[in-house]
Amino acid sequence: MSPQELAAESSAEQLSRAEQSRSAGEESFDWWSAPPEAREKQEQRREAEPGAGAESGDDSGAQAGADDVDARVHADVRADADADAEVDADAEPDAEPDIDLDLEAHAAPDEAAIYRAVHESPEFREIRTRYRRFVLPATAAFLLWYLLYVVLAVSAPRLMARPIAGPLNTAWLLGLLQFVSTFLLAWLYARHARAHRDRAALGLRWETQDRLR
Repeated sequence: MSPQELAAESSAEQLSRAEQSRSAGEESFDWWSAPPEAREKQEQRREAEPGAGAESGDDSGAQAGADDVDARVHADVRADADADAEVDADAEPDAEPDIDLDLEAHAAPDEAAIYRAVHESPEFREIRTRYRRFVLPATAAFLLWYLLYVVLAVSAPRLMARPIAGPLNTAWLLGLLQFVSTFLLAWLYARHARAHRDRAALGLRWETQDRLR
């Protein structure tokens, strides 16, 4: 073995011994229970050792590489997000007309305008005219008939007390006829409605419902 190889081997052994002694010293040093002065001396000793600079350089290089990788990843993610946003922005103008058409197709009709049109229609006016032709005369006749009974009871007591058959007198007869006239008037109203107004009102109702759909 040449002198150069012997010198290299001895220097390698010395370096390994120094690293072992340094690691053994670090392992034997208690960082938690040591006082602050001892911690400062241990830190100064680690910084003064020749391998500390290289290790710190390696750590800083590794950190810089990791930061570079993170920056590239974030840049790629941001580029993908920008591309998706551009695609969505390009697709939105094409979808807007369809949405507008759907809203117009499903728009609710103006109910107030429809009801006003029905109220002003000739069919509705004809129904109201037929109703008034029956209700107004029938109401006037019933009120006159009731007032006649009250006036006779006050102004002609002898006439109201005249007997007709047994205990039945004129007052009793006119009073019972008030009930009969009430039921008769209700029957005449229902008959007139079925004959002259119900069919036209039902047709107008169905027409209005169709326009509201």
